Amino acid sequence: MTRRLLFVLAVVLSGCHKYEARPLPSPASPDPQPPDSVAGLRAGFGRADITPPPGAGMFCYGPEGREARGYRQRLYARALVLEDASGERLGLVVVDLCVVSPLLHRLAAERIVENTRIGADRLVLAATHTHSAPSHFFAAKLYNDWGASVAGFDSLLAEFIVSRIAAAVSDAVAELRPARVAWGTAVIWGQTRNRSYEAFALNSPPASLPRSDLDLDSAYQAVDPTWTMLRVDVLDAVRGEYEPAGALSIFAIHGTAVPAASDLYDADVHGYLQRGLERHIDRINDRPAGFRPRAIHLVANGTAGDVSPNWSEPSRCGAFSLRSVPRPSGPRTPPVAEGWCEPPGDSVAACLATARVDMDAVGSALAERSVALFDSLGSSLRYDMRLARAFHTVPLQGDSAPEGLCDEPRLGTAAVGGASDGYTRNQGWRFLGLVPIGYEQGNSAIKESNESCQGPKRNAIFPFQSMMAGPHGFPEAAQFSVLRVGDMLIGTVPAEVTVTAGARMKEAMLREVGDSSASVALMTLTNGYIQYVTTREEYSAQRYEGGATIYGPGTAAAVEEQLADLAARLDNGTMASADHPVTPITAYPGKHKPIVPDTSAGPPLDRINRSIEKLDCSGDTVTVRWIDAYPGRLMPADGPVIRIERETTSAGWVPVVWDDDVRLEVRAIKRLGDRGYLWEAKWMPSEAGGRYRVVLVARDALPEVIGQQFRFCR
Repeated sequence: MTRRLLFVLAVVLSGCHKYEARPLPSPASPDPQPPDSVAGLRAGFGRADITPPPGAGMFCYGPEGREARGYRQRLYARALVLEDASGERLGLVVVDLCVVSPLLHRLAAERIVENTRIGADRLVLAATHTHSAPSHFFAAKLYNDWGASVAGFDSLLAEFIVSRIAAAVSDAVAELRPARVAWGTAVIWGQTRNRSYEAFALNSPPASLPRSDLDLDSAYQAVDPTWTMLRVDVLDAVRGEYEPAGALSIFAIHGTAVPAASDLYDADVHGYLQRGLERHIDRINDRPAGFRPRAIHLVANGTAGDVSPNWSEPSRCGAFSLRSVPRPSGPRTPPVAEGWCEPPGDSVAACLATARVDMDAVGSALAERSVALFDSLGSSLRYDMRLARAFHTVPLQGDSAPEGLCDEPRLGTAAVGGASDGYTRNQGWRFLGLVPIGYEQGNSAIKESNESCQGPKRNAIFPFQSMMAGPHGFPEAAQFSVLRVGDMLIGTVPAEVTVTAGARMKEAMLREVGDSSASVALMTLTNGYIQYVTTREEYSAQRYEGGATIYGPGTAAAVEEQLADLAARLDNGTMASADHPVTPITAYPGKHKPIVPDTSAGPPLDRINRSIEKLDCSGDTVTVRWIDAYPGRLMPADGPVIRIERETTSAGWVPVVWDDDVRLEVRAIKRLGDRGYLWEAKWMPSEAGGRYRVVLVARDALPEVIGQQFRFCR
């Protein structure tokens, strides 16, 4: 109980911190310039590694988000730039992050606008929503301080991500070539389910969604199963032929196949979807396999606010629990203190292993479907797609805020307890162990009196939440846009949108456009983050999603109106973009705190004696330990670190896995002083047999190191 009270006190005191204003730039795109010699559509792709060194807290699982100790599937920023015959350009970027912030969006736009002619109004920055990615780059201090187990705003980490996003877009513009494109959709059942079906079932009228003929449980039917894909082929200047280059996909699925107990950066299920199609395209083009594919597949999220991947219960590792901390005792020893204790190590290892199996099953199945959809679009490619966009920055507070939003944003108690993908340590907590105060899904989270703007939501940490958040703790502006790419209308929303709320938004957009030939998709988690958007009916249930809808029960209607207005401004008969100023946004991220190690950490590279210290093969896992540079100097994003090769009779030693693969984990273990840092890699191959060796890849001043040969032991 003492620790609980100290927690509340810390929350209260956190509200005393000053909120330093940081005005963000407002870079608007210049007028489109028609290309001199190219008629029709042009497209270009770019990619940049954004995997930081270990040390960041991982956002989206709240206090259960661990401090990262390494990485598995690396994190990337993938970019697609489209340009039509009129010179209209759109820049689409999908990053392997849980969410993005207007700070990242505006600073990246400022960095690229001069050389690419893509400003904030033509740049869409979306997150895949992996829950195994870094925090510390938000425009709102509250998210930097309370979004993960590691608190603070790291301006150097934010700058690193911004620079990589800018590099990806710049590379895409440099690669612009004549293109052929095609839109297509597929309906995919059984890999996703609604995690808040009780709230979903309250909607009246129900969502207009596809229905499955399969014998599926109701929760598996209560999703948007539509996979929307834009296939892009570009002209190969050498061969004079068009070849597949990549794709943009939108599909609704939470990035929670990896549970909160993981301590690795990981692209989660989206990594499978991206890499699966990329490798397929490379095989079509007869490109040799390497550290990363040459083709690029952007996978953005759809209406996944209440949609989980098809994980099994044993893959959830359980939250920390408050119990007595074991220690020696004696007659004069003070009473044993309480502390947060994680589940036993054996049970965590078992659940992480189960999670890998679940992620492999869901990711592989969805990757196969994406390949089939991509191939089916080869016969419908076209050259003449037109582009347009409408963009608006909306204040969320004050006289200019949309009607229906609450003046003061508030987080509900149901949100503090967490969702079924990963409950937090607060789930089910009761005052004095007896009195329920709302830290659960529904039930006591619903306030009997709903006369306030927030309606039935019971505010978390009442009455201290306003002190914790401070005057600028929550986001105060939201950026919306509607894109027209041929016959496809795409609405972008800076939030997690539930299935039914998203369906109503798409219907509103189509009504305003009035084009029977148009299709519509919703791309969520774009250009910022205002948490959740549920329908009014779902909000009344006060499950996790309703508790996290911070601007109250009218939020969905307000967002729907914004998207409908933007869609109407594109419906002018000319397919021209709608002009709207890029208005200022002020960030309040908090003071810089060095969280992720920088390039000055540890001894210089030329003093490191890089060497493999241990190689162990037991069960189904190969473990390698080696001495290398400190995290920060050994920046993962700067290139490959380690690979494992297999001996073949025809080609000699051939790489079978790099440190960008779901079956290879890399961790920073401990400091070794002036000797360097101890690192560890664990490889869990899908096939065994043959002779292998480990290679530490040469990088900067670090030489290549080839380890001893070994046979796999299973």
